[in-house]
Amino acid sequence: MTAGSAGAKAVTCPACGGTIEVRAAGFTVNLACQHCGSLLDVSRPEVALIRKYKRANENFALELGKRGTLFGQEWEVVGALRRKDQITIWQEFLLFNPYLGYRWLVACDGEWQFGTMLADRPQGPRDRVYWRSTPFTRMGRDQTTSTTAVAGEFYWRVKAGDTATATLFQSGQTMLSREVSEGEENWTQLVPVPEADVEAAFGLRRRSLPRRKAARGPMLFRPAIGMEQDDLGNMFKLALAVSIIAAIAMAVLAGPSTRTSAMVQVAVGGQIAPVKVGTITVRRPWQFVTIEADTNQFENRWVDLEYNLVDRSSEQSIDAFGLVEHYAGTDSDGAWSEGSHHGDTMFGHVPRGTYDVYVSGSAHGWPVDPGINDAWRSVETINVWVEAETGAMSWGMWWTLVIALFAWPVTILWWRFRDK
Repeated sequence: MTAGSAGAKAVTCPACGGTIEVRAAGFTVNLACQHCGSLLDVSRPEVALIRKYKRANENFALELGKRGTLFGQEWEVVGALRRKDQITIWQEFLLFNPYLGYRWLVACDGEWQFGTMLADRPQGPRDRVYWRSTPFTRMGRDQTTSTTAVAGEFYWRVKAGDTATATLFQSGQTMLSREVSEGEENWTQLVPVPEADVEAAFGLRRRSLPRRKAARGPMLFRPAIGMEQDDLGNMFKLALAVSIIAAIAMAVLAGPSTRTSAMVQVAVGGQIAPVKVGTITVRRPWQFVTIEADTNQFENRWVDLEYNLVDRSSEQSIDAFGLVEHYAGTDSDGAWSEGSHHGDTMFGHVPRGTYDVYVSGSAHGWPVDPGINDAWRSVETINVWVEAETGAMSWGMWWTLVIALFAWPVTILWWRFRDK
């Protein structure tokens, strides 16, 4: 790197008197003294002290001034930053080549990435951007990052305490990092680089590497949890396994089944007194009891039903209500219908015992009831077939569980393939 060596110059730190080599002379604006850590302005002939520190920040994974080859080009480590967000801490190293300019090496969570500043900014909405015709999807939320330590030289003014708002976008293994600070927006392309290549090029101070942390949320240089390609299949398998186990457990807990049934007739516009359907026995300490009601075909009618489970030993009653309704007609949009000729009612917690099942109810017409006392009019009746069963399963609860289990992996699947 002959041009870089020729362009280097030495300056004296006004804070500690140490001699510092400016490796990218003519490009460097800020310089952190390698001896005491003081921040210097070297953009002018006379070196100005910006901020004085008592000691240098030497705890970086790469040594300043080291040269090495990455991607077929020789680079020199000229600057180092330690940064953090709400979740993790990482290190960034500024590389310099007099012919190619500046690049970044980022060490975060045990992984390394090689960064190139973008001159052509990506375009697109908030959650998806396009760069050179390739779509990049936003990963996680914006993160507020802060700089906690500075060492070496930089082509812009940087200091500990600087903050920025960072957003990460991903397409395959390539990521785009957007940082906004003091109204200035900068984009960087990040590609993975093996740690072995970094160590071969520059050597590593392993004790100074950022400590690997368990992922607890979206981090700056990693995809959000659950978005890794290998996770999705496992998430679907886990959801399916839990659904099957839950169904088996519910079937076991439902216990032995007994059932009884009967048919009753209800006059439209009238009501019926309680009619005994039959007897059921609950053999577990408690069980679900389901009562199903099916009717003959009717339109614009509804049937209100009241069910009573009367314990033979105590004569106490457990009550519930059911409804069967169906409507049809035409309007400006054409024919329509709603409702069903079938209704289910579930008793959720019936104690052990023998119960007589009774049903009563009334039927009504819409919009008004027909006159059942009209001597010239035949009475319209609705047949209702009622069946009571113990040991039933709460399929509504099971389907709620299934939907909840599959919601997250299905959302991720849709997110990945929504534009494909």
